[in-house]
Amino acid sequence: MNIYCPLKEAISDDLAWMEPERTWTFRELDELADCWTAHLRARGVGEGSRIALHHPPCASVAALFFAAWRLRASVCPINLRLPPAAIDLFLKRLQPDLYLTELKPCIGKESIDTLDPNLPALHIMTSGTTAEPKIAVLSGKNLFANAEGAIDPLELVAGDRWLLNLPLFHVGGIGIVIRCILARAAVTQNRADPKITHISCVPAQLYKSSPLYRGLKCLLLGGAPVHSFPSQLPVMVTYGLTEMASIVLAEKKVGHLGFGLPGREVKVAEDGEIWVRGDCLFQGYWKNGQIEKPLDWFATKDLGIVSTEGIAIVGRKDFQFISGGENIQPEEIEKHLLDLDGVEEAAVLPVSDPEFGQRPVAVVAGSLDFDRMKSALLERLPKFKIPIALFCLEELPKKGFKIDRGALFLFLYNKKFNC
Repeated sequence: MNIYCPLKEAISDDLAWMEPERTWTFRELDELADCWTAHLRARGVGEGSRIALHHPPCASVAALFFAAWRLRASVCPINLRLPPAAIDLFLKRLQPDLYLTELKPCIGKESIDTLDPNLPALHIMTSGTTAEPKIAVLSGKNLFANAEGAIDPLELVAGDRWLLNLPLFHVGGIGIVIRCILARAAVTQNRADPKITHISCVPAQLYKSSPLYRGLKCLLLGGAPVHSFPSQLPVMVTYGLTEMASIVLAEKKVGHLGFGLPGREVKVAEDGEIWVRGDCLFQGYWKNGQIEKPLDWFATKDLGIVSTEGIAIVGRKDFQFISGGENIQPEEIEKHLLDLDGVEEAAVLPVSDPEFGQRPVAVVAGSLDFDRMKSALLERLPKFKIPIALFCLEELPKKGFKIDRGALFLFLYNKKFNC
């Protein structure tokens, strides 16, 4: 079933995109998509094609997305931080029909009014905890349903401006673009724009700098555990995942985050694992040239607890380890570490121990000494949860927006800890 293209529906002379050097109206952005449609068709793109893209975010990239969807093709944005060898591996797994690294001027135009929302629209690498990122396949229906269900809770209306400070190889960045087009708001890449109303960021970005704009209505905070934030900021704490096309839960406070935005269903199983489903749920993982479809409900591996206020995220199922017969959830210790002055980021990992099986070790970004850490944590945690060692770094390694625990395990191994 075809639907009218959301970008076509948005055509007007209102501001749609702001780059440092120029601006685009919705009409101009749609015309740019028409140019890309003709260009892509000339390159052989059609239904079922996969277009790999390696390029920084800009209006032309956004227009390319919609042009591809009008042609019933899927866009596969590549992480700009990947080294050449990792890009080669991704391309080998994806087997794209077209690989673009430059956005040259297009010649000609082709206007297509509709798209099929049930076809694959996005092949995107997850930012999960596995050694090799999975490739999730999202349809137009998944992307548009997630955006539509978030517009009202995030108070996004026509004329607002959302700062694009998330990459377009991440569903968080793509979600910004689609929300703004559906709401007739503008995407801006100008951090100095005084009329910014919405910002998305991860906690590490917020702690390093807290931008204040007079018209700021919403500071969307997610991608990592949130323990606190400056009270003067209009923060919306969120929980989301690539497999659900971005945001699932959102609330204007730390802690319980409601029961799911429109178009999402969320439940917590007996073992504490969070399960999700709904119109946002992806089509499956791309493997060996095919889509491995998910079940009706998708197990996230995230752990949560339920109260009358909603669901609170408490950690990752695959991070939990056992020390002396006791379950340890690293995120619980990390939360208390982040409360200590001088700590910007924190990760707790298990290391082998002949007596207890495993013991916790802390790695933080910032300034902290072991005795102060131990003294502070003993006031809040049982002794078996206190890290037996502490390492301070300027910054913790990242995989996407999340802490790269694999890199930290290697760091501890090089420090002669038996991980």
